[in-house]
Amino acid sequence: MNKLLYILFIILSFVSCTSKRVNHITYLNKVNEIDSVYRIQKDTLNALKMYQKLFKKHAPHNSYLINEYQTYVVLSDKYHQKMEKKTLYKLIPLLAPNWKYNREDRTIIALYGRYGIDSLEIESEVKEWKKNLNKKLIDSFSVATFRDSEGGRGNRELILKNDKKNEQLLIWTLKNYGYPSLQKIGLWSNNDEPMSIGTILNHMASYDTYPYFKKELLKYVESGECTPLDYAMMVDKFDMIKGRDCTYCTFKNIPVSDSLKVNINRRKIGMPSLNHSKKIHNDYFKR
Repeated sequence: MNKLLYILFIILSFVSCTSKRVNHITYLNKVNEIDSVYRIQKDTLNALKMYQKLFKKHAPHNSYLINEYQTYVVLSDKYHQKMEKKTLYKLIPLLAPNWKYNREDRTIIALYGRYGIDSLEIESEVKEWKKNLNKKLIDSFSVATFRDSEGGRGNRELILKNDKKNEQLLIWTLKNYGYPSLQKIGLWSNNDEPMSIGTILNHMASYDTYPYFKKELLKYVESGECTPLDYAMMVDKFDMIKGRDCTYCTFKNIPVSDSLKVNINRRKIGMPSLNHSKKIHNDYFKR
């Protein structure tokens, strides 16, 4: 009997782990669906209902330029949907990585004020969030960010030397700490420069370790720690180097030979379709 229970436990654990691995991509595709209802169909109230249902099942997350949880909070306030304070507190860690700019958004500050949460309390929450960041990794990737752009990437010998160091840092980090996500290291370096892990990953497409990164980083796209865009740009850079058609077509001014195939590829990692993505970018730059 004990043996049967043990076997059942192993099976359930495997199913649970498998479910968790694919869960975030499933979530992202649902977000893209809702954003399409909101952004393209202009059906705001239906989109809000869909977001309410989504966030009853999933932890809050802000995807690149969609910022779905923030959108959900803003729309809920605009349409006088009842929100508990805990809903707003869940948004703060998503705003925290770029708080130096988000604190200037008076609409967000005013929104929180309407629920009895003033700017000083938000600042306190952001400080608590920062305490949980990995200082060791921040130090390492502050140096890596400087290395990545040192000399304007005009000196081939320097590029190879610095990329090799960043390559080893990435491999070491993945093995020891997992992916260096925003919730792990934040956005800003010790030199107050943005730490663009995506840019560093993009440069890894040029080296023999690319197959390792392509396979390993997909796990972190599935877990929600690596953005689909950062992963896709690395893959597209490799395609460009090899003279192949782009897999996700994230770079501008590159002809797309088969948009249906590309959109299928994009959906597999939770990215919006080509046309949807173009609309998202256009709306962002209009703002």
